[in-house]
Amino acid sequence: MIINYQCDNGRLIVNLTPEEDDPRAHTISNPTFKTTSTIGMGASQFEVRLPSDWTTESLHPDAFALAMIAALYPFIGSAIRFPQGVSQTFHNLFKRTTNKNVLPVNSELSPRKAPSNAVPALTFSGGIDSTAAAILLPENTHLFYFDRLIPKKGIKTQLNQEAAYYACDSMAALGRPVHKIKTDMQYVRKPVGFNSYLADAVPAILLADYYGFDSVGHGQTLEIGYQIGHLGYKDCKETEVGDPWFRLLRAVDLTYTLPTIGLSEVMTTRIVNQSSYHEFAQACSRGKIKQPCMNCFKCFRKSLLEKVMTNQTISDRFLDKLFNIKDAKIVLNAPPPIYFSNILAYITNHYQGNHQKMLALKRETRGDTLSVDWMDKWYTKSQEFLAPKYRNHIKKEILKYTEPMNAQNVKTMTQSFSKAYFQGRG
Repeated sequence: MIINYQCDNGRLIVNLTPEEDDPRAHTISNPTFKTTSTIGMGASQFEVRLPSDWTTESLHPDAFALAMIAALYPFIGSAIRFPQGVSQTFHNLFKRTTNKNVLPVNSELSPRKAPSNAVPALTFSGGIDSTAAAILLPENTHLFYFDRLIPKKGIKTQLNQEAAYYACDSMAALGRPVHKIKTDMQYVRKPVGFNSYLADAVPAILLADYYGFDSVGHGQTLEIGYQIGHLGYKDCKETEVGDPWFRLLRAVDLTYTLPTIGLSEVMTTRIVNQSSYHEFAQACSRGKIKQPCMNCFKCFRKSLLEKVMTNQTISDRFLDKLFNIKDAKIVLNAPPPIYFSNILAYITNHYQGNHQKMLALKRETRGDTLSVDWMDKWYTKSQEFLAPKYRNHIKKEILKYTEPMNAQNVKTMTQSFSKAYFQGRG
């Protein structure tokens, strides 16, 4: 993949020229709906709108290269090529980690070093999980919202950014540093989406030297990071969340900091509910301000969890509406395990009503038999994803809300939704 770019008044335009051995398409699995789909390149150009005085010279070449790699990773063949050379250190690590080349190499370039007064950056969506991450991080953390640009008229999208804008503005009003960075990078992929778990951090990486960052991260929970509740258990460093980003970020002195990666959605919900941020944090990205769409599986899951966490009554009428959501029907009837089975087990474990579909879901997810108290605790192995500089602060904040998992908790977490269980049950 050949990268060329131009920048005018902070408007970075990146042009992509695929080479012969670059993959034109790849297949991905959708764990929510248990489907597979083919992903192709949807555009050969994208833009990122940065501060007007930002230039490509504002950023270390290694960090710029990493930002582009995160944006394009599945479409890179044997090499990715830039106008500017990267350090030998970054080249070598990228080669060892991915068996791909980043070129050219500038043998005189030293690796990036963050300034001594550097601060962390966090990808912020305005949702529950990233809001919990913002609560756990120091207040000087810069929050980056990936503000979706639509590249041309006529493109339809289910995305509604009203609630996210409201959350960003509310955070800024409370004194948190917030940046809404407009980009159409997600349209490089067809169908539209992110090419890696680090892709939404591209704006923060591009501004790493402009603001002075030594860490980037996001608000993924252990359900995604460790594949709990739908794919068994896998070390986060070996999943697409951690690999190869855990190592590559260190090479540019931007430690991968994931404050919520050892917490379930149960705990991120509790953390936000006990904060002043609860007033504006909203999980749904399709609805309006304080009005979730109530027509997607995320709304099915998150609205039930919210009622459980706040001890609200779950009426049959409310459940009738939820179980009639088209996406929820597809997810709940897909082959086991149901996506986020652990959260559904937690919800149904705390349900005391008689709604027949809810009781069937309780049996399916073993909410009637499975121990679920581990979801109220913190998986301490995850602290390897906390930058040493901020680790003690984040741990102290986490322990305000919960306690570490014990050995039995960890065993339950890692084994209750394993592939072996579901294969054996079949």
